[in-house]
Amino acid sequence: MLFQADRKWIPPRRRCLSAGRLRLLALLLPAMLCGACALPLVGPGQDVGRPGPAASPEPLLAVQVDLDYVYDPDTRQEQRNLRLLLARLARLGVNTVFLQAFADPDGNDGADALYFPNRHLPMRRDLFARTARAIRAQGIRVYAWMPLLAFDPGAAGRDLLVSQMGPNRTDPGRAPRLSPFHPRARRIIREIYDDLAGHASFDGILFHDDSVLSDFEDASPAALAAYRQAGFPADLAALRSRPGLMRRWSRFKTRFVIDFTLSLVDMMRLRHPALRSARAIYGRAVLQPESEQWLCQSLPLFLQAYDYSVILAMPFLEQVADPDRWLGNLADRALFQALHSPALVFELQSVDWRNKKRVPTAVMRHQLALLRHRGVTSLAWYPDDFFHDQPKASLFRENSGQQSGSQAGGRF
Repeated sequence: MLFQADRKWIPPRRRCLSAGRLRLLALLLPAMLCGACALPLVGPGQDVGRPGPAASPEPLLAVQVDLDYVYDPDTRQEQRNLRLLLARLARLGVNTVFLQAFADPDGNDGADALYFPNRHLPMRRDLFARTARAIRAQGIRVYAWMPLLAFDPGAAGRDLLVSQMGPNRTDPGRAPRLSPFHPRARRIIREIYDDLAGHASFDGILFHDDSVLSDFEDASPAALAAYRQAGFPADLAALRSRPGLMRRWSRFKTRFVIDFTLSLVDMMRLRHPALRSARAIYGRAVLQPESEQWLCQSLPLFLQAYDYSVILAMPFLEQVADPDRWLGNLADRALFQALHSPALVFELQSVDWRNKKRVPTAVMRHQLALLRHRGVTSLAWYPDDFFHDQPKASLFRENSGQQSGSQAGGRF
């Protein structure tokens, strides 16, 4: 398999009007200040997580690698695939690999199985720990790339899933997601992450982009109970009809999910004290801060919470008319919000999922140079086709220019 299925994009239900510099400041400053005056996130007995101490992040040069490409039913072929991957990483000159720890052969962004022994899902192969160990032996840091919510509990666990308000309570085009508001769902997720931390050695965790809650989600009974406990009305239709209340509800969900991820990071740091944290965020969430209402993502809050925010700087995924202008605007707006550029990892796409064609290396070289010129210091791409040297191995070395010495982190 050379390419995964198309990444699914949730069409936003409203458009952002273009704004000038003053309007941008008006939009961003309240979100940047929210850490000091945040609404209460969780009530008694619920998950509470706090970012642990970490050294200042350094610039990342990273590739995101699918273990689904390494895996093969024939273990001898799998060994050959692993050797190809390791040889390519040595040529690339990267300092970090975001390594898939879950199996997603159907490309729906959910975990059908896992690449490590665990208590809840099938194990496709005990492959993550072995691959991570071999990559780290080359002096390259490994981040375990994992879903946060997209674990399928099977027919017996339908009550644990995120649901939508209205007649269509699930999205058939998306992998099932466990509700972060359900205590038993949180326990399952926590045990999966605990099994990962206990079975393998790695340097960081990358939370996947699956933890999106739209403005119609989560409408599950557990979520409604959490909203009531936080002071929100249980009638979501009435809640959505009041813009101010809608914004508060959206911020509550964003913070709740962030807090849950931080509790997982704290748990894993008991075994791996130097563990770094990263989380993927859509480019649209950066360019349109009000999209938090349908994405449950906020760059200012991510910068407070995680060592790295991995921005999906993917203009072909976003189907924009002018990719260069879009990338430049994305870089400017993201860097404006961060105290230190290394905490922002701009991840380019090496495949145009609309037509299943590779993005030419020359195009990626141009995009990397554009981002460098704007002041970006941490870069990545996905996916990496180590079978066919796509994109060309020389690409990162040409655009590395990484800064020496440690720098301050990305939290405000």
